[in-house]
Amino acid sequence: GGADKWIDRFIAQHIAVAYYWIVLAMYFYNPTLAYNLNQAVEEHAYATYDQFLNKYSAGLKEQPAPQVALDYYRDGDLYMFDEFQTDTCESRRPVINNLYDVFVAIRDDEAEHVKTMKLLQADVELQTSNDGTCEAPPELLLGA
Repeated sequence: GGADKWIDRFIAQHIAVAYYWIVLAMYFYNPTLAYNLNQAVEEHAYATYDQFLNKYSAGLKEQPAPQVALDYYRDGDLYMFDEFQTDTCESRRPVINNLYDVFVAIRDDEAEHVKTMKLLQADVELQTSNDGTCEAPPELLLGA
């Protein structure tokens, strides 16, 4: 895979660090610009996972979920996974039965990031799932 060679890991890590500093500089210059960039990245990630799922759904449904996914989604402590909600107070813990479900969970998480980026640009306070008041204006939700 892409992490087999030292140089690949080196380049990927340094691109991530550069991205962080670029977004930080953008935030200091114009916070909305920084949020819009992150929202665009998350929307692209969602679309990419969605295309992947549509293309390979049959094969993915035949493969078991990797143990790391089961440990994370089913058995793990999803620290703050449900803490920041954009449209529901119900748990978002997905059901993982096969590899397809893993990629659906990842894709759906990207959609949650898009919603969060939209809400962070609005005059709305994000609510915790622990107080039962998780609400967001419908026009800010993905697909609205």
